[in-house]
Formats: sequence, structure tokens, C-alpha cells
Amino acid sequence: MRCRVLFAALALALPVLPVAAAELFVSTAGNDSSGNGSAASPYRTVKRAISASRAGDTVTVRAPSANRTYNECDVRLRHRLTLRSPAGERAIIHCNPNTANTVTIQVDPAASGSRIANLEISGGYYYAVMLQTNWYQGGPSSDTGASNVVMEDLLIRDTGRDGIKITPKSNNAVIRRVEIRNTGVREGGNADGIDNVNGDGMVVEDSYIHDTATTGLYFKGGARNVVIQRNRIENTGDAGILVGFDTSPEFFDLSVNPQYYEAIGGIVRNNVVRNTRYSGIGMYASKDTVVANNTIVNAASGGHSAIYFGVTLQDYDPAAGRPANVNPKIVNNLVIQGNNRCMEIRYSSELGGLSGLSGSPGSNWNGFGNGCVFRDGRPGSGFSQGSLAQWRSALNADANSKQANYTVDATGRLPAGSPAINAGTTVAEVADDIDRQPRSVPYDLGADEVVSTAPPANRVRRSGSQPLGRGGASAAQPAAAASARAVSSAPARSTTSATSGVDAAVEAGAGQPVATAVAVRTGVRIAPPALQLWARLRGWWAAHQAGAAESLRRD
Repeated sequence: MRCRVLFAALALALPVLPVAAAELFVSTAGNDSSGNGSAASPYRTVKRAISASRAGDTVTVRAPSANRTYNECDVRLRHRLTLRSPAGERAIIHCNPNTANTVTIQVDPAASGSRIANLEISGGYYYAVMLQTNWYQGGPSSDTGASNVVMEDLLIRDTGRDGIKITPKSNNAVIRRVEIRNTGVREGGNADGIDNVNGDGMVVEDSYIHDTATTGLYFKGGARNVVIQRNRIENTGDAGILVGFDTSPEFFDLSVNPQYYEAIGGIVRNNVVRNTRYSGIGMYASKDTVVANNTIVNAASGGHSAIYFGVTLQDYDPAAGRPANVNPKIVNNLVIQGNNRCMEIRYSSELGGLSGLSGSPGSNWNGFGNGCVFRDGRPGSGFSQGSLAQWRSALNADANSKQANYTVDATGRLPAGSPAINAGTTVAEVADDIDRQPRSVPYDLGADEVVSTAPPANRVRRSGSQPLGRGGASAAQPAAAASARAVSSAPARSTTSATSGVDAAVEAGAGQPVATAVAVRTGVRIAPPALQLWARLRGWWAAHQAGAAESLRRD
């Protein structure tokens, strides 16, 4: 009797453990009706595989050389998944941008922690990838967006509007080693590379964003603690990188941002920005922004300046704050401008007067090309337009900044003997350069640090023809970046086929441990032996207690 009581207690105390994650396969040679999702019998469509999946599963999209395109719209992740192609392959998921009211891939809030990797994603009436939200202003704090989503080693192209859309409270998105190009094929007036509205903690790194219809990327709507690092952004229809911009008031979280700041605590470092129509790096209603060690070349061809403090209107709503930028830190940047538009503070007389900056621009130790022009439109500043020396005297800024005939090569690197070498200062928020090489004191100006050794082979992607690098993060990371990087999704446990071609380098580079390959039937859920035993024992005990001839069951 004592043994039976002990056994009952153990059985009732045992937690119900989840079954191991599965890997489901998709191929253009597969079949949704007869396939079972295994490597040998894959499904035909990505949607069918997702519908058969459970949280934590991996959907592996094969890319046969003769036909690697999946013409599917609204591929929707409703629970946490890894959606990827295997190593050596890259499938294309395409949604005709003229198919009304569609996106190519949507990630729901319930799918937080998902990972999308090694795919080519094109089209979508609105976006190629969208992180969806349940949040609304004044709603419960438990309502959030799709958070902790990792997007890596992707090519995103030819989109209806934006490449990646991040909606409010879709926090901690990680976008790394992603190329985004040719946005706005359907609607070019509002088609950014990355459009983040009130998504905190986003990290965009080691990516190549180019030939966008409008801005390369921005984060606005009160987005906090965003890090933009080691990217190349060029040939944009509007600006390069915007810290804040102009957001409708209903998208702000007033519980944490009652002043309606567009961006708070953002860091923009080690980026090369080239050939933009408007500002290279612009700030709008931002607070505590760091812009450090960026290289800006031939920005603002249509207006504004390479570094720009703009004003925001926020729909002219009488309740909106429309604050000026405050407490920026603009250090160690290299500005090379053929049009001489180098730095500008805007002022608008609308709505009683709006200023692009309150207080000092916080700029110092920067390098400006010869002939640079500086502008301050604020009434009463005592300075409207002039040289670096006049700007320095009037604003008490850029005391240690220099002018010279600076040049860089096509990738943004400094030539030997450049006056930018060793011309900067140590910056707490910057530890490496665009190639993830450690900085040495005194820092060089701009995104590139000249060192005696060759840069690592797995450097940032620099052109559309260059394969994506697979290198991990720098060994030395500032605290701000470390906290931002910690948002990567938790690794899903998987039972991976030994023949499935898992790319260990990609998974390791994502900060996720790679499971040892086990030769099991893929697409079939299995439980560890210990779990099977306990499930049987619990089933037997329940049947015995009920006096029924209940068959053994499995949790």
C-alpha cells in the first residue's frame, strides 16, 4: 500500500513535458496532399508546412535548382517557428505585389521568438516581412507585438512598399546580414528599407540596404534603445538613416513617453551612408542619441545636410508634443560632401515655432571635407550659415573637429596616410569598426579603423554580388550593444535529420546552439524514452484507479 501511495504521488507531481520539436520539409517537388513533411516526402507549399507545425518546430524550405520559387502570399507564422532554407540553398518566397492587401511573410505576436533565415523574400502588396501587433494606445500592457524575432541572411527585394515593417511594441527585433533593395515597385512614395514604428530594442547590423524608393531605414514613434551598426546604406530615394521622424500620435506609448519623443537612446555607429537624396543621418524629436564613427559620402543631394536635426509635425495634433532633439552625441564621424552640406539645425515657424534642437548639438572630434557649410535656422542663435570655424565659435561645438581633403574607397575604407587616421577620440559606445575589428586608441574617424592586420574574412556585406558573411559578433561589445543583442530568440529544440544540411555556421552566428544531428524520421514528433515511460505509468495509474480498461496514453 505504501508503495502504491508513493507511486501515485510521484506520478501526480511529474510535470507534463513538451514533445521534442520537429523539422518539416517543403519542396517545389513536394505534394501537399500526399506528403507528410518528411525529407523524403515533403509538402509543396510553405503554408501547408506551417499549418502542420507546432511551436518550436523548424520549417525547412528546399530550393531545387530547377525551381526554387514559392509563389505564396500571406505566409503567416502564428506560433514560434524557424523558417529557413538549408545550407547551400536559398528558396524564394514571392508574393505578387499587385495582389491586393497582402504581405509576403507576417509574424503574429503569438509567434514571438521566431527566426527567419537564409531565404529570398520578394513582393508583397505592402511589405516583404511584417511583424504584427496587438498593441493599441491605452490598451492593456499585456498586449504586444511580435517580439524577439530574428531575421538573418536574407535577400529582400522588389517589394510593393517597405522591405521590413515593424509595428508598435514588436520589440527586440534582430536584423543581421540582410540585403534589402528595390523597394516600392508598386507604391514608391512610402517605401523604406526598414520602417520601425515604436519597436524597442531593434538591432540592425552587418546589412546592405540600397536602391530604396524612400529612406534606407528609420526608427520612430518612440522607439527606445535601438542599435544600428556596421551597415552599408546607399542610393536611397530619401534619407539614409533616420533617428525618429514623423509619427501619428496614436502610435506612441504615453505611459513611458508622455513627451512624444520619436526615438530615445538610439545608437548609430560604424555605418557607411552614401548617395542619399536627403540627410545621410537625420534626427527628429530624438532624445539621448549617439551618432558615432559613421562615414557619410555625398548625402543630401536634394536638400538637408549630411547630419541633420529636423522637426516633426505629428499630424498637427494639438495634443502631440513635437519636442526638439535633445542631448545628442555626435562624435568621430567622417563627412565627405561634394555639395558642402555638412550639418544643419532646422527651425520651422509652423505651430508657433518648432526647433530641430534644444541646446548644444553635442558634436566634436568629427572630420569634415574642405568647404563644408554649417547651418542653424534657430532664431536668436547668432549664427545662420557659415564655416566650421564660425559654427564652432557660435555654438561652442566641434572644438576638436577638423577639416581636410578626406577620401575613402568604394567600400568606405580609408587610404593609407589619410588625415582621418588617429584623428578621433575614444567613445564608450564604440568598440569595433565596420569590419568588427577592434578599435585602437586614438580612434580613426569614420566607420573604418586602419589596422596592421587584414580585416576578418567574414566582414559586412558590401555589394549585391558579394556573398553574405557568416561571422559572429565582435568579441568586444559595448554594454549598450550587449543588452540589445541579448534579445535574440531562444533556440528551439529540434530533432534534425543527419541529411538535412543544417548550416552550423549560420546557427552559431545567430547566437544559437546547434543541436547534434540525429538520424530520425523528420516530420514526425517523438518523445524521449523517459517521457514515454512516465506517460505510460501515469496512464496506467489513472486507468487502474478508475477501474477502467483504459489504454496507455501519451502526453
